[in-house]
Amino acid sequence: MKAASRKRRRRSEYRRKVLYALAAGLFVASIASGILLVTFRPTTLRIVVASGGDDARTVETISRVLTRERSPVRLAVTLVEQGKAEALLKVGGADLATARSDVVADDLFAVAVLRKSALLVWTVHSSNQKPLRSTEWKKLAGSKIAFLNGTTADLALLNINLSSEGVPPERVEIVSVNSLEAAVGDRSINVFATMGAIKSKAIAENFRSFSKLRETPNFLGLETAEAIVLQRPAIEALEIPKSAFGSTPTLPPEAVNVIAVSELVVANKSLSEQNAAAFARALFAHRQTILREIRDIATIEKPNTEKDAGIPAHPGVAAYIDGTERTFLERYGDYFWGGVLVLSALGSFGTGLRAFLYPREQENVSSFRDRALELATKIRTSSAEDLMQIEIEIENIVRETLRKYDEGVIEEGALTALALAIEQVRSAAASRSQSKPPSVCERTASDQPLNP
Repeated sequence: MKAASRKRRRRSEYRRKVLYALAAGLFVASIASGILLVTFRPTTLRIVVASGGDDARTVETISRVLTRERSPVRLAVTLVEQGKAEALLKVGGADLATARSDVVADDLFAVAVLRKSALLVWTVHSSNQKPLRSTEWKKLAGSKIAFLNGTTADLALLNINLSSEGVPPERVEIVSVNSLEAAVGDRSINVFATMGAIKSKAIAENFRSFSKLRETPNFLGLETAEAIVLQRPAIEALEIPKSAFGSTPTLPPEAVNVIAVSELVVANKSLSEQNAAAFARALFAHRQTILREIRDIATIEKPNTEKDAGIPAHPGVAAYIDGTERTFLERYGDYFWGGVLVLSALGSFGTGLRAFLYPREQENVSSFRDRALELATKIRTSSAEDLMQIEIEIENIVRETLRKYDEGVIEEGALTALALAIEQVRSAAASRSQSKPPSVCERTASDQPLNP
């Protein structure tokens, strides 16, 4: 009966260990699967952009290239009306948006520079007028200026130019025209303006067409460009080199200083540093591929990471550019060690809960220790036959103790105490084997009480 009971107990223990191993394997496999899923699943960022312009074309090309190249970061593009991109970003409707540096909100961060657009102003002269020198802005007072496809922000930038060069904006008349032909056809207009990227083929083609339809443009340069930048850090000073827009005729005939603004991809603080850095990494990794498709309207540059930049770079993007990104352990080390502490606490809680639910198991552990101490005392007066039985009983106690320890019933402290008791038994047995067994008379005498 005892042998059959031991076999059943061993089979039960074996099945329990197998179940524990399977549960542990499934747990590890689920964690590994989750990590792989999170690691290799593409991150999709929502970006809003004004429809119908170069920004929309640029962003759609970026999205298409990132998807085609199977980048770990993808873009979901939403086209909105002009001026609504930033508003949608602020209310949480997007992760990214496009904005101009001179009108971007103060609480937004730069993620990338799509291109830089310069304000270009030029004049033509009538037959009875001499052409203006490139710095004679004051003679524009009383003129009519045609702004080609000018937006509200473009007109405000032109007014900054005029004021900086000593021309009161109220002394000029600015009209917005939608086509070059309409601007050239009005002979009462001798001053023109437009916003465009220096490398834009469309801008260069407009100037060549203007030269054919009217006259060679006389570009006006700014002497106060640096002063404007000091007052408005979001605006930049650029020099347009000679022949930037063509060599036949030479446009411009000499280098011209102008002011420019950046067309940005921006984000707010809600975009995590990790996602911002991942997007910047993917964008600049595929920059050349993107530019091959939209070279005439975009340059795609890294934002300024200096602390005094007019538009500060997103912390995650700045860390990527400066090479100060935190490693995986630096980002999640606290969570890892916190998880270890939580698992340790759960293990201790589980052990305590088992001890509470099965108090008899703990009583058995205490009885093992007490029995071992009794055997240590008894061994000193035992015969050889008794010593053999004590040894067998100690072996059973050790075997049962280890089994309960494997089951999690015995804590480390109780196991240590029991080990000390068993060591006492071993020590007593060693001492007993080295000494002569007491005689019957000695044992009888030792059992007699002392006379008072």
